[in-house]
Amino acid sequence: MRRLGISSISRVFAAFALLICFYSFFISPETEVKTQAIYWFCVALVSSVIPYFEEVVTYVKSIKLGDIEIALKEVKREIQRVDDKVEKLDNKLLASLGQVRQNEASLSQEARENRQKIYDESAQVLALLPPESKISLQKRLTLNHLNEIGIDVQTLKEILGKIGYYQGSIDTLFTPELVQAIEKFQSEHTPGVPDGIVGPITLSKIAELHS
Repeated sequence: MRRLGISSISRVFAAFALLICFYSFFISPETEVKTQAIYWFCVALVSSVIPYFEEVVTYVKSIKLGDIEIALKEVKREIQRVDDKVEKLDNKLLASLGQVRQNEASLSQEARENRQKIYDESAQVLALLPPESKISLQKRLTLNHLNEIGIDVQTLKEILGKIGYYQGSIDTLFTPELVQAIEKFQSEHTPGVPDGIVGPITLSKIAELHS
């Protein structure tokens, strides 16, 4: 009843103000009265809009809280899905790196020495290649080793970044910056000549620092 009363009064007052505005501007011969026409027009306009204010406020109150709650729930669900996905990827990565360490630990000393000789000879040949051919070979051999344990270049960059050896963009590109990071890591943690190729020895050392 209160809303209907306000609406009715506002409409009646708006009509009254509009009537005075019409009289002041078109009928009254007095100049001062004509100048009041704008005032009465504004009064009529405001009075005609007032009935809708309460309706708008009521509508906003009815939808605002519900929409906010729905949006918050959706955001929470999305965050939970992302967290679950990240946890699964981290577990998979740790399992892969753990397997690399086990494989490396199972090798005999003789097998490690023979492998290191081959790696050193390969590093000497690699150093003689033109830059484009060198990085192409480093990429191909690195990807072969990464694919065996289910790791991609982006994950490799993330790991090297976390342990402080890579500062570039985290993407799937095999870049000279990544090779430099690999060689720096190898010079500090692996035997022999750094070759920029992530093989079993380098992966095993990365696993030790990452785990």
